[in-house]
Amino acid sequence: MSEDRFGMPDHAPRHDQPLQSTTAQGSWANIGGGGDAWPAPSRPSGGGPVGGGGGYASGVSVAGDPRKSVVFTVVLSMLFGPLGLFYVGILHGIVALFTVIPIARTIGIPVALAFGIDPVWAVVAVIWCITVPWAIIGLARHNQKYPR
Repeated sequence: MSEDRFGMPDHAPRHDQPLQSTTAQGSWANIGGGGDAWPAPSRPSGGGPVGGGGGYASGVSVAGDPRKSVVFTVVLSMLFGPLGLFYVGILHGIVALFTVIPIARTIGIPVALAFGIDPVWAVVAVIWCITVPWAIIGLARHNQKYPR
C-alpha cells in the first residue's frame, strides 16, 4: 500500500506506532504550558453551596434558581392563553388546554350576544379572565416550595 492515495497524502493513524500525547508524560499540572502563570483558585467563585457565601439566603441569584417570574407568567398567559400556563407547569398547561377553551366558549358567546360585541373578543376576554388568575395562583404555589 502506498503512502499516497489518489494524489492525496494519507493522514490515517498508523497502527504499528503508539499514539502520542501533546502533554508531558505524567504532568497534568502543565496542560496550559504556562507553569505558574495561572494560580489555582482557592475556592469556587460561583457563589453556590460548595463555595459558601451565596445561594438563597444571601439574595444572590443562583444559576439553577427554580423560582419563576410572576410578570413573565402573566405576559405568557395573556399572549398565549392556556399555552402560557405550560410555563407554570406541564400539568397546568395540559389541563388548561382541555378545560379553558370550552368553558370560555360556553361563557363568552352568550355574553357577546347579550352585550352586542364581537364573539371572538368576548371569548378572548373570558380566556384572559381564567388563565391570568390561574397563572398567578399556580405560580405562587410553585414559588412557595422554594424559599428565598
